[in-house]
Amino acid sequence: MKIIILSLITSMLIVVSSFSQTVYKLPYAGKDNCIELTVSNTSSLSADGVNITVGSCPAWIKMKSVEKTTGEIGAGKEETFSFDFDVDKTAPANKEETVEFIVTSNGKQTWRKEIKVEASAPDKYELYQNYPNPFNPATKISYQLPEDSRVTIKIYDILGREVASLVNNQTMKAGYYEDNFEGERLSSGIYIYRLTAQSMSGTSKEYSSIKKMMLIK
Repeated sequence: MKIIILSLITSMLIVVSSFSQTVYKLPYAGKDNCIELTVSNTSSLSADGVNITVGSCPAWIKMKSVEKTTGEIGAGKEETFSFDFDVDKTAPANKEETVEFIVTSNGKQTWRKEIKVEASAPDKYELYQNYPNPFNPATKISYQLPEDSRVTIKIYDILGREVASLVNNQTMKAGYYEDNFEGERLSSGIYIYRLTAQSMSGTSKEYSSIKKMMLIK
């Protein structure tokens, strides 16, 4: 996904073109996204030492670089600065957040640009294989929800007897989750973990999935 923002340098200060404040929807766990800021020098003089840095951004946006600099932008010329980034799968879904860029010219004039972004929810329910597996004594169980859901995760032994309840009929928002499971009190062997998720949208949609894991002591 590419986001293009246009900024303008005048002879007196740095300003931004008149745009409505768009909220950019970023793909769930999307890789190789890009924000491009095009700086145009509308003055009659060259602009020296134009620098753009990432002032702040959500932790789930993984910027591949946080600063770009050009030596000079001639009168009537423009320069494009590209900032590549990935979206971490742990991003809170559908939550509006801000990426701030700081633009300076000649080390003196400063302008700040805020870009509104939010991460999309996963596109489907999914239960992942626990990690590590085999494990001793703890492992992580991860899963994703495409919409707000009522969630239960239970652990069973190989005979189908319930040995633990990791999540008990809990209402959870769309997104990606990781839960720790401690098997310290259990014996070595194969165990089954089961996720059931009931959509909160008012439909009868329900998801269920099971996976095996091995505890070795």
